[in-house]
Amino acid sequence: MDIEIKILDGVKLEAKLADHTINSDQPKDGGGEGTAPNPFEYFVASIGLCVGHYINIFCKQREIPTENIKITEKTSRNNEGKMIFSIEVKLPSDFPEKYKDTVLKAAESCAVKKAIQSQPVFELKLV
Repeated sequence: MDIEIKILDGVKLEAKLADHTINSDQPKDGGGEGTAPNPFEYFVASIGLCVGHYINIFCKQREIPTENIKITEKTSRNNEGKMIFSIEVKLPSDFPEKYKDTVLKAAESCAVKKAIQSQPVFELKLV
């Protein structure tokens, strides 16, 4: 996947990938206008969105309604400064009992989570 990043006015950025444009900004206390999430917020949100995607696909394949499923992501740091991503999935009371464990296994398939866990290599170079 190729993504083109443009530096815009102030501290705003624009990423173009495929047919999509993603805009970012910094909060007002960070020198921005707060018009869009900052890059780190997009990163954190991508984890919860990915978990939600896998839960959604799991439920759709089994014709389980998804409108009352609530996914909450919280981030914190432990004593060593490592980030902790805590994702809570609240299922409605009528969610089929036989699928409760397997829906979490589906969420574990999140590609973003797997990419982070594989400790990717980052290359930064001037050309």
